[in-house]
Amino acid sequence: MSERFLGEVVLPGATQSVAVARHCIAEMLATAGHQDAESARLIVSELITNALIHTASGLHGGVVTVEVVAIDAEVVRVEVTDDGADTVPRARESGGDDCHGRGLWLVEQIALKWGVRLLGAGQRAVWAEVFTGVAVPGRAGEGVVAGAARGGWEVKG
Repeated sequence: MSERFLGEVVLPGATQSVAVARHCIAEMLATAGHQDAESARLIVSELITNALIHTASGLHGGVVTVEVVAIDAEVVRVEVTDDGADTVPRARESGGDDCHGRGLWLVEQIALKWGVRLLGAGQRAVWAEVFTGVAVPGRAGEGVVAGAARGGWEVKG
């Protein structure tokens, strides 16, 4: 199976967009027959939250774009494009008392792999591939249990 575009949604750079994106991801994956959307929903939450906090997407008039692509029957890529920042996203170790800073570490734990693509005009896309399982034709109700694998980080220009 070659990659298959499942959908895209452009949202305002507002905290309410996180919940909307989670709902849209679940609908896109269910429509395409993917059984487990929870990891993808969690990842999109973290990536959009980071975009709102750390990039120009969180400023007045900012936007985030979420794109979902099926890599194969059991893996999807979730990509969040933001309006850019002076920093490159990276996972980091947070102290026990830190209230923030665990989002990309969590993405790294859940995703099969993840990375950052630098786009023109200051934009960048942070993506993650995640196992979702898929329905087996003729066997409704049976699915594959999702598992997490440690991912890596890369910057592609």
